[in-house]
Amino acid sequence: MSAGGILIVCSKPELINELRSLMLHQGYSSVDYALSANEARRKLDFFEPELILVNAPLQDELGIEFVLDIADKTDAGIIILAKHEHLEEMQYKLEKVGALILPKPINRTTLIQTAKFAALSRKSIKGLKSQNDDLEKRMQDRKVIEKAKWLLVEKMNMTEPQAHRYIQKRAMDSRTSQIKVAEEIILNF
Repeated sequence: MSAGGILIVCSKPELINELRSLMLHQGYSSVDYALSANEARRKLDFFEPELILVNAPLQDELGIEFVLDIADKTDAGIIILAKHEHLEEMQYKLEKVGALILPKPINRTTLIQTAKFAALSRKSIKGLKSQNDDLEKRMQDRKVIEKAKWLLVEKMNMTEPQAHRYIQKRAMDSRTSQIKVAEEIILNF
């Protein structure tokens, strides 16, 4: 298995070394670490890991704010290792961002399986988000083209099929997209 990089956010150097060794052994290409949430935020400005592993609590916060802050900014899977007394609060606050929470002490096999699941599920979410963004853009483009078409119907006394054909032909003749032609039509009226 050839996996991407991991960022471990943990205030305990001995645990970082143990987790780093475990993840490198699982085929992850690189494992970086941060001792605090603030250090991790700075590292994420320059590093896009496949997985972020947070051992809560951190030096500077519990870890909830950190995960909420980074969840929309990264496509990485996020796993939080939490003490039993923090599990319920973390689950309640972090379920909407898709972070996975494991109770401590951690089982190595469970951690490895969860890491694989987190990375794959974030990739799936990223793919669906990309498809959704593409569909939204096409819908917006369609609205602009329809607006231009109806302007041609109203202002130029064209029929709907004539206006549609006019936009298509102008786009082909000028070797540009129908959306560009529609935007020009809207600007000119």
